[in-house]
Amino acid sequence: MNINTDTSPLQRLGIFFVGLFTFVGFGFLAWITFNLSGGDVDSNYEMKSEARALKINEMVANQDNSYIPTVSDFENYIKINSESEQIISQKPVPGTKTFSEKMAAQMAAQVAAQADASQSTDPKQEVTKKDELLELTINALADPPGTMKFKETELEIKAGAKVSLTFLNPDVLQHNLVLVDKEKKDAVGALADAMLTDPDALKKNYVPESEDIIASTKLVNPGGVDKIEFVAPSEPGDYPYICTFPGHWRLMQGIIKVKK
Repeated sequence: MNINTDTSPLQRLGIFFVGLFTFVGFGFLAWITFNLSGGDVDSNYEMKSEARALKINEMVANQDNSYIPTVSDFENYIKINSESEQIISQKPVPGTKTFSEKMAAQMAAQVAAQADASQSTDPKQEVTKKDELLELTINALADPPGTMKFKETELEIKAGAKVSLTFLNPDVLQHNLVLVDKEKKDAVGALADAMLTDPDALKKNYVPESEDIIASTKLVNPGGVDKIEFVAPSEPGDYPYICTFPGHWRLMQGIIKVKK
C-alpha cells in the first residue's frame, strides 16, 4: 500500500473483511478436502494404528515373560568377579621409596658384579692393583628425582694418581660423567648441546669429541652404574666434571681438585 495515498475508514474496513473472508474460505476448503478423503475414518490409517497397537502389546508381553535380575543377583555377580585374581603391576613408580630401594639394589648388584669380573686369578697381582688405584665414587642426586645434580660436588686427588672412578645413577634420568680440563667446562658444554642435531649422539653416549676431555663414562640408565680408570692430571688445579647430556651440564657440575 502506498503510504502517500489517503484512504478513508470505510475503505480500510472493506480491506479487512476481504482478508477475513479469504482466510475463512481457505479453512472451509481444507475441511471439505479432509472429509472427502476419508478423514479420521480412513481404513488404511486404522490398519496402521492397529498394527502399531499389536506390536506394542507384543513387546509388553515379552517384557512380562522375561527374567528381571534382582538385587541379590547383582550382589552375587559383584562378589564372584571381585573374588577373581587381580593383576597387579610389580614395576615400582619413579620417585617412590620402592623405586629408590630397587635402584639401590640394582646398583649394588652391578658394582659387585664388576668387582668380581675385575678380580685376577693371581692374588698378589690383585693386591698390587688395588694399592696403585685411588678409588672414587660419585652419585647422581636422586632426591628429588630429576634434579640433575651430582651428590658429590668436590673431590680431591693427587696429581698423577691412578684413579678408579665409579659413577652411580639412582636418578630417573640418564646421566654421564665427563671430566674436562681446567676452565673448559663451558666450551665442552656448548659442544654437548650441539649434539642434539647429531644422529649418532646416543651411540657416542652424548660425549662430544674434544681434546679438553680427560675422561668420561658411558651414558648410564636409571639405576645403572659405570666404572672407569684414568690418570689424574699432573698439573694441580680445579678440574670440572659435568653431565654432557644436552642441557644437563648447566646444573650437573662438580670439581676434582688436583693437589701436588
